[in-house]
Amino acid sequence: MLSKIVGQSTVLTMSGTAQTVIPTTFAGPAPKVVRIATNAQPAFVNFNTTATTSTGILIPANSAEHFKLENSTVLVSTGTSTTIPSYIATYGISTGTVSVLQAGTAGTISITAVA
Repeated sequence: MLSKIVGQSTVLTMSGTAQTVIPTTFAGPAPKVVRIATNAQPAFVNFNTTATTSTGILIPANSAEHFKLENSTVLVSTGTSTTIPSYIATYGISTGTVSVLQAGTAGTISITAVA
């Protein structure tokens, strides 16, 4: 599949602990599609939640896959107004996350925003 790169690649060395990435485009957050490519080791991948061996999608070694991201809102900060009436404001950004967990021994994986 041909795809246009619209953001920086994030390259991770996988480990036995899940790692989470927020892919971004050159113009800002929230890409619609990501390309995930493994090197010599397979990986478990999940979106908007932590990858585990039982719930993650298995990406084979030496392969690349494209996934559409379903964006969710991530809490950025909460504040309280000092004016009357007082209120609590919650600010969030719409973004999708990619969580990665090694399925073999430590290998590398790249996550890139594409169109």
